[in-house]
Amino acid sequence: MSGLHTVDMQYFEELRERINALLLELGATYAQQQIRQYTWLYGALGAVPAPVMFICENPSLAGVKSGHVNTPDGGPPDIEGQWWGGPRNNAAKRFRVVLCETGLKTTPPATRGGWRCYITNLVKEANVASDQNDLPWSVRQRQSRDWADLLAWELGHVQPEHVFCVGQKSSTLVRMLQREDRLPNFHATMISHYSKRGADEVIRREMTEAIQAVI
Repeated sequence: MSGLHTVDMQYFEELRERINALLLELGATYAQQQIRQYTWLYGALGAVPAPVMFICENPSLAGVKSGHVNTPDGGPPDIEGQWWGGPRNNAAKRFRVVLCETGLKTTPPATRGGWRCYITNLVKEANVASDQNDLPWSVRQRQSRDWADLLAWELGHVQPEHVFCVGQKSSTLVRMLQREDRLPNFHATMISHYSKRGADEVIRREMTEAIQAVI
């Protein structure tokens, strides 16, 4: 893999503008809250371009709220707030640790920067996790189709060599969009979700081994 990449905020500003426009167009339940209250939320995080890309399903509203008050260094919330949420959050104590162990983040888990990968959501609409899980599968498929063009736009900019889908649902939906020619025909490897039930060390090991087997 190539050397250290830095966060391109010009890219992320454009991404956020596109996300906000689509949130309003779709009439997302928490659109106004997401746009006006969480101005630090860019819907993705990492280096552009990047050799490795992770696709999660959608932002958890609880995770966003946690990232708003729990920042890596106690300062104001910024783009690093997503996939952090405090040291006890699964994204922090599992996902970020795994990224460090696999060389995809060159600074410690609780430190900003050092990204050698790109993380995003298939659906950029924040929702209450239990409400999202209760949605009929047909609705989740429609959501994925609504956001597919934006994910394709991200792929074009990031140009990853390896793509990982975080969790079974993300993997299934990405494959569906590829069959429907809404996404490019790339190979995506599924890895365990960082919020999967189980001991931290077990989930981290599952994620690490799956990533290392590919890169």
